[in-house]
Amino acid sequence: MAVINIPEPNEKQKLFLADQHRHVAYGGARGGGKSWAVRVKAILLCMRWAGIKILIVRKTYKELTNNHIVPLQQMLPTSVARYNKTEKVFTFCNGSTIWFGYCNNDADLDQYQGAEYDVIFFDEATQLQEMWIKKIVVCCRGVNNFPKRIYYTCNPGGASHGYFKRIFIDKKYEQGEHPEDYTFIQALVTDNKALMASQPEYIKELEALPPKLRDAWLYGRWDIFEGQFFEDFRETPDIELCAKAGITP
Repeated sequence: MAVINIPEPNEKQKLFLADQHRHVAYGGARGGGKSWAVRVKAILLCMRWAGIKILIVRKTYKELTNNHIVPLQQMLPTSVARYNKTEKVFTFCNGSTIWFGYCNNDADLDQYQGAEYDVIFFDEATQLQEMWIKKIVVCCRGVNNFPKRIYYTCNPGGASHGYFKRIFIDKKYEQGEHPEDYTFIQALVTDNKALMASQPEYIKELEALPPKLRDAWLYGRWDIFEGQFFEDFRETPDIELCAKAGITP
């Protein structure tokens, strides 16, 4: 029998893996082990629910390849799941599937027209526009007994910063949004013991960032933004730092 080697998750990752709310957000800072948690949760769902259909979304297909497809190929023996590059899907021996989708502009939404998924993961969700997310979320449906959930990993900043801050941090809900459906699990780089052990200098790099960027990426603070810009960048924006932050100066 094939064995899937899954390392012990940290305490915050355990909370994420066990959570069963309709909408689960995880992260809030750089280096919190977000993509790993997405991959493992997707595998666990596929092994638990034979025939379940899962979607993992990122902004670009290149990000999906680097952060999920290649790592999953390394984690999953071919006797457990095989990847079809043309269809962009892992098919498990029990019929479960993990599909991959990207959304970098309005036209990319066409690939989700009429699609149905039981569970959807938005990795680095704040990089996507709010309306893109909402249009893909409605694909989470189906007449079956599988769980219907949406998971998000996110950092402060990005195109949908305000949306995620309102929903998960400020807990201000609008019509059709039910508080009992939402939960947020804060994860900082210091929670990621594996990263701290293998790359202890990473926290020093975060500490060396400009104050506002440091507050967002190291401490996971959501209240440092005005619109979509860091205050540090308003007068003399640093092009490289802006690029890293996903900001156009």
